Amino acid sequence: MSLGQEIGKLLGPGDVIALFGSLGSGKTTLVKGIARGLGVDPKVVRSASFLLMQEYQGRIPIYHFDAYRLEGPEDMSRLGVDELFWGEGLSIVEWADRVEGSLPEEYVKISLFIESPDKRRIEVSCLGERYVKVLQGLMARD
Repeated sequence: MSLGQEIGKLLGPGDVIALFGSLGSGKTTLVKGIARGLGVDPKVVRSASFLLMQEYQGRIPIYHFDAYRLEGPEDMSRLGVDELFWGEGLSIVEWADRVEGSLPEEYVKISLFIESPDKRRIEVSCLGERYVKVLQGLMARD
């Protein structure tokens, strides 16, 4: 949650986060933290599995996609994601591995791994120069 909050503070309009991880690895909890960092009450953030996309209003709009039920990049494209990816808000894609071909060339990649029932390992990498500031900001936090 606190990592997500720090990430949320570093992102802006047109940014994209792709979340990778198995069921129960903490993807939605991370989204709650990101939302908090953008001024959204994390209590309103829910898994978007049945709606495919949820929108939250904070400092900027948050477009929260859940690709779990999608069969591939074509399904994601039909949702009109290109307009949102380059729009006024932050796009977050859970289960990004299912729709990787529909992601932009540059995005923040966050992989979550279950180490034990109460421990997670999180790896953050950035594809593209656009997100160097995100990695620098995360490395600077204590």
